[in-house]
Amino acid sequence: MTARIMVADGIATARITLKVRLSAVRYDVAAVASAAQLMQELDAALPDLIILGNFPDGSAIDICGRLSRDPRLADIPVLMLVRPEQRLAALQAGATATLEPNVDDQMLMARIRNILRQSDAPQASRMGMAEAPAGFVHADRPLIVLIADSQTRARRWRQMLSERMPCRFEIRDPDEALGAASAGRTADLYLISADIRERGDGLRLLSELRSRQGSRDAGFVIAIGPDRAELSAIALDLGAGDVMPDALCTAATAEAAAVSLQMLLSRKSKSDQRRAEVQRHMLWAMTDPLTGLYNRRYALPKLADIARDAMLAHQGFAVFAIDLDHFKAVNDCHGHTAGDAVLAEVAQRLRDTIGVDGMTARMGGEEFLAVQGNCPPVRAARIAEALRLAVQARPVRLPGLSGGGAIRVTASVGVAMVAPADDIWPDQLARVALERADRALLAAKAAGRNQVVCSRAERAA
Repeated sequence: MTARIMVADGIATARITLKVRLSAVRYDVAAVASAAQLMQELDAALPDLIILGNFPDGSAIDICGRLSRDPRLADIPVLMLVRPEQRLAALQAGATATLEPNVDDQMLMARIRNILRQSDAPQASRMGMAEAPAGFVHADRPLIVLIADSQTRARRWRQMLSERMPCRFEIRDPDEALGAASAGRTADLYLISADIRERGDGLRLLSELRSRQGSRDAGFVIAIGPDRAELSAIALDLGAGDVMPDALCTAATAEAAAVSLQMLLSRKSKSDQRRAEVQRHMLWAMTDPLTGLYNRRYALPKLADIARDAMLAHQGFAVFAIDLDHFKAVNDCHGHTAGDAVLAEVAQRLRDTIGVDGMTARMGGEEFLAVQGNCPPVRAARIAEALRLAVQARPVRLPGLSGGGAIRVTASVGVAMVAPADDIWPDQLARVALERADRALLAAKAAGRNQVVCSRAERAA
C-alpha cells in the first residue's frame, strides 16, 4: 500500500517541487501552506509521514513541537528540512529526523524509506486512542558500543556522549563486536564509523551485525566523514536508524547526536516491548493455562510437522495417548480445585518423562498427548511404560482448599508406532497415527486401566 505523505511548506516553489519529487516515485502526497491547513488536514486523515519545510515566520519548529505534544499526532513521524544549525532545535522539538532543504533525491528518498520502515506507531494511536508520550523510554543505562576508525575518535565519542546520556559505553573493534554478538553479549545500540580499516567496511559490519541473531534487534547509527556524504543514503537503506557526522567537535553537534541516539534507544525499547508482548500472546494462544503444556490447537499442527520431519529423515516416530483413570471421581469427591492440582502435577511428570526432545500437550479434560521423534518400537514401549509409572509414582498432594492430604492417580496409555513413509501427506500420517494411539488407549482402558497398549508398528495406508 502506498504511503501517504503530508508536505507542509510555506514557500510555494519548495512545496510544489517537493510534491512533484515524491509523486514521481508513487507516494500519495498532499501539500499544505500553513499550520492551520496542516491541522485541518490532520483532522480529516492521518498521514504516514509529515515533512515540515520552511515557513516565512520561522514557525516550523514550533509546529513540530505542537505535533509532538498532541497525543493523537505524536506517533506520526516528522521529517524536518532545516539548516544544520537548526538540527538540534528540530530534534528537541520532536522531529524524527532532519535533512537540509536542498537535499538531493537519493538521500531524501533513502531517509523517507528509512523512516517509514521504522515507523511503528501502535494501531491504537492511529485510531485516536494514544496516551501522551512519556519521553524517552529504555532500559536503565543501556549499552552503546562504539566502533570507530581510531581509538582516539572512539574515546572522543565516549567523552562527548557520556556527558549527555546516562548510558554505558564500550569501545570495540569489529572482530570483538561480532564475537560478542555471537556469544549473546549484544549492545542496545552500535555507533559505527562508515570507514573503519578500509573504505566502506563499517557498512559491511552493519549488515553483518544486522544478520546476527544476537544483534539484529539493536539500534545502529553510522558516523560519516564530511567527504563521504554519498554513504549516508546507502547506510539508511542498509538498515541504519540514523547517520551523523563522525566529528563531534562542538557541544551542539554532540548534543544533537545524543538526542538522536536517545530517540533510537527509545524506539528500540518500545519495539522490544511489543515483540515481547507478541511472544506472550503467541505463548498464551498455544499453551494450556492450567498445566503449561501445549494445547490441542498447537499440538495437532505440530504433530504434522513432526511427521513431515520423520518422513524427510526416513525415521519412525511414536505417538502416546494418555488418559487419567477415574478422573471424574477426583472432581466429585474432592472438588475441582483438587482436580486442577492433579492435572497440573501429572502434566509436569509427563513433561519430565518425555523431555525436551519430544512434545507434550493437554488435549482436553484429563487427556494428554505425547510425541517422540526418531523412536523405534522398543524405545516407544519403554517410554510408554515410563509415562505410566511416572503418573502413579507417588500420590498427588491436594491443596488446602480441597481438605489437604494426597491421592493416588493412575493413567492408561495407548501407543502408535509409525514406520517411515514417503507415499502419504504429513498431515494425513499425523491423523492416522493419532487415531491408532486413541484406539490403543481405548483398548488399555477396556482391559482394566493403568496399563499400556501398543498398536502394531505399520506404515499408514
